[in-house]
Amino acid sequence: MKPKANGTLTIVATPIGNLGDFTPRASETLSNVDIIACEDTRVTRKLLRLTGTNTSAKLVPYHDHNGAGMRPWLIEKMENGANVALVSDAGTPLISDPGYKLVAACRDQNIGVFSTPGASAVITALAVSGLPTDRFLFAGFVPSGASARQDIFKEFAQISATTIWFDAPSRLAVTLGEMAEIMGPRIAVIARELTKLHEEIIRGDLADLATRIKTGPTLKGEIVLVVAGDDGTKSRLNDEALVAMISAELEGQSVRDAVASVVETTGIAKNRVYKLALSLVDKS
Repeated sequence: MKPKANGTLTIVATPIGNLGDFTPRASETLSNVDIIACEDTRVTRKLLRLTGTNTSAKLVPYHDHNGAGMRPWLIEKMENGANVALVSDAGTPLISDPGYKLVAACRDQNIGVFSTPGASAVITALAVSGLPTDRFLFAGFVPSGASARQDIFKEFAQISATTIWFDAPSRLAVTLGEMAEIMGPRIAVIARELTKLHEEIIRGDLADLATRIKTGPTLKGEIVLVVAGDDGTKSRLNDEALVAMISAELEGQSVRDAVASVVETTGIAKNRVYKLALSLVDKS
């Protein structure tokens, strides 16, 4: 169906670090629109200045906190013929931001929506990880609350696709440790400061990475975590079944030997088995 409005919305990707990834088409688009909806207008002004992009467009903020109020205003402008570009501070809009709500509103009002593709931290991290790329799932930001983290890690533990997460450097060791405990042994990749001067890719087993990050210097910068999916080799025992197995092994064996036996049999993370074994001992 032909859009009823003369105005359009264009999703414009911006660099995730290296200004060289700002495409000529992105620059041309931002030069010719009437309004640029920005995650942070200060960041976008700096990008326009550094890339030599000349535009007379009005820069307006559009983010989680003002989205509900700004969407009707932007829709009205486009219905009256204005061309709008949507940008985030870095990367492709709509990835972990409220942009999809604006796109949905445009679709509902039959306003044309277009895309100027470019950089994405999600795809960049996946590409350099060395983990399977045929099936992957972006999980968003790791929750800050312990209970929420554990719930979502349990939800994702049996997914066979590679998963991609955003996380804070200050919480990364905790994230890796909890993933190791819940998901069991599997390879993960920490992608830090992608495309920037101090880009770093760290690959290893979840538990090993947790130890390295906990005992090493605190990482800084943007973190993308890529985690291998369930390959089917890890037992899918729930806690109840696992407790029954541990209980049987504890008869006539020390806690250490019982844990070692269960870990060897199931492939489940030692930390998870050990905690359950200690809880059994405490109750006895």
